[in-house]
Amino acid sequence: MSKGQWYPGNMSRAVSQLREDLKGIDLVIELLDARIPISSRNPTFSNLFEGKKHLVLLHKADRAEKEHTEAWLGYFKDVGAEAMPFSVQGKQYQNRLFTYLKKEEGRMRSGRFKRPLRMLFVGIPNVGKSTLINLFVRKAVTRTGNRPGITRGKQWIRIMPGMELLDTPGILSPKINEETARPLAVVGAIPAGQVDIQDAALWLISRYQEKGKLHLLQKKYPELEPGPAEELFEKVGLSQGCLQSEGRIDAERTAALLLRDFQGGFLGRLTLEQVPRPG
Repeated sequence: MSKGQWYPGNMSRAVSQLREDLKGIDLVIELLDARIPISSRNPTFSNLFEGKKHLVLLHKADRAEKEHTEAWLGYFKDVGAEAMPFSVQGKQYQNRLFTYLKKEEGRMRSGRFKRPLRMLFVGIPNVGKSTLINLFVRKAVTRTGNRPGITRGKQWIRIMPGMELLDTPGILSPKINEETARPLAVVGAIPAGQVDIQDAALWLISRYQEKGKLHLLQKKYPELEPGPAEELFEKVGLSQGCLQSEGRIDAERTAALLLRDFQGGFLGRLTLEQVPRPG
């Protein structure tokens, strides 16, 4: 895989623009996918955020396993990062974040130079930045969708009295390999044309099996029985009518269906990456 596949020129330019934008920012909110906190974190950001107030949001926490999300929160605390779970589907998550932002806004208002709290959202494509912004302002001020990278350009948005937000395009890591490409493809951060989606779908099935969570797949696809991932994949294709004219399964359609169901939250809660072991 060449670097150009994963890190096109527009992403390189976006990093340069981000470096410039950070000069006027008070708070950086970094969105990670709670199901893949390692793969969804761009290591390029680490040095850029140095010296800035920085909050990590484990987004889509309602689709991750609760105990694993708690473990990830402990991990970030141990490495000195402020983090909290979040989901646009949960009021408790929203209230906690709004309380945090109000506190930061009050800090700016009581400072020597009274001005709005200026925030910046960063994250990989399709991690949910636009959806979160829309939640803040209660109307669709940004385009949202399930296609990676749909937000383009720079947008300043007044989300609340005393709070201004700079949205940025999703930026993938320049160091994506086979190991990180699979989880990124499964959550929809990499365009389907740049990854083998059948390989990603088989990997996803294997993760359900390894974690003893096959019953979650069976709720959506009742015909599944324990067996090799390839057999389960075939059964999903047959049962869902993903067939070619000669009656064989259409692997591309089957893989796309599996990934779409996972991304839509129809296959239960599953965390795909665990906290690294010490040492």
